[in-house]
Amino acid sequence: GEPEYLDPLKDEAPEGWIVTGYPWYAIDAPAHKKFAEAYQAKYSDYPRLGSLVGYTTFRAIAAGLTKAASTDTEKMIAAFKGLKVDDTPVGAITFRAVDHQSTMGAWVGKTTVKDGKGVMVDWRYADGAKYLPSEEETKKLRPQ
Repeated sequence: GEPEYLDPLKDEAPEGWIVTGYPWYAIDAPAHKKFAEAYQAKYSDYPRLGSLVGYTTFRAIAAGLTKAASTDTEKMIAAFKGLKVDDTPVGAITFRAVDHQSTMGAWVGKTTVKDGKGVMVDWRYADGAKYLPSEEETKKLRPQ
């Protein structure tokens, strides 16, 4: 469902596959629209999932640096415990204190061919916070 994979297939993209992906062309969230418009203005092309993940990663690093007020490794580790990053194109994400996992989610939908190219339809954004193991389960899986 990612443009990186669907674009080369053009009208040979699979029909009806359940996938994770990036339906950038249909996401109406204001923060995402701002990101996509700025990306298109700068690069004369639309964003791919790698573009979104890279941008979001750097927003998180900037937030971590600001909170840590340092590039010291231990201070950065401490800063990322429970770090909330509000200003991403997917909305707010958090780095859980228990395991430093990001709550960034994924779009889940089906593939189809529209206007001669593969796209995602019937998609929804699945917030990662709802799908990560609980804090209790994480502690069992990652004993100290």
